[in-house]
Amino acid sequence: MGTAGSRFEVFAGKNGKFYFRLKVQSGEIILSSQGYALRSSARRAIQSIRDHASDAACYVTKKNKAGKTFFNLVARNSKVIGTGQSYASPQGAKKGIEAVKRAAAKASIV
Repeated sequence: MGTAGSRFEVFAGKNGKFYFRLKVQSGEIILSSQGYALRSSARRAIQSIRDHASDAACYVTKKNKAGKTFFNLVARNSKVIGTGQSYASPQGAKKGIEAVKRAAAKASIV
């Protein structure tokens, strides 16, 4: 998963809130956001992702109810700014984190 062709997609959900997702060139979603009332707020959150993505201390790995591993990218104030997909193992989540680190800084916004 390289950075070429990586992109943040900002979109409106059915609930009227704005979300973003970080996709790599293959189309795989590697990070998703919470809902924001304004498109501009979602775009500001993308800048926060870029500011925090390279800092290993900003990643928190957890297990979901199904026992799969996922991670949150958190700002230095401990607020979640992005969530990775679920992985079968902690090693898979670690690879997902590395993909976000590589992709976030250079990803375009669409």
